[in-house]
Amino acid sequence: MSEPQSWECHLKLPNDPRALSIARHTVRTALLGYAHTPELTDTAELLTSELVSNSVKHSDGPVTVRLHSRPDAVRIGVMDNHPDLPAPLPCTPNQDFGRGLYLVKTLADAWGRYPVISHSRAPGWKVVWFELSAVRE
Repeated sequence: MSEPQSWECHLKLPNDPRALSIARHTVRTALLGYAHTPELTDTAELLTSELVSNSVKHSDGPVTVRLHSRPDAVRIGVMDNHPDLPAPLPCTPNQDFGRGLYLVKTLADAWGRYPVISHSRAPGWKVVWFELSAVRE
């Protein structure tokens, strides 16, 4: 049986701290199941955990994780109902919080955030996403 060229996975989670573990395990299982490298899978799992953690902490509604895999890249987006677009904080060694987006910015090949537009099904929401290249040189 041949692997699909591209595929998607959507996960809708409650706003609950246990959502982090569910998101991590789902991303890990999906990526390893479709033969992505352990290194890419580890990074995707970490960055997904950071984004879901931020969503659970800063929003009060459900959190949606969307994983899109292509032969050359993996893109993961996390959507929540908190409208503010986050920016990475400066990171210092003795800081106990605020490293999530710094890790995303540092480890992802690309990342961004955008508001969900008003004529959609979820106006006032936002998406934070990252992309990892599946092709390493």
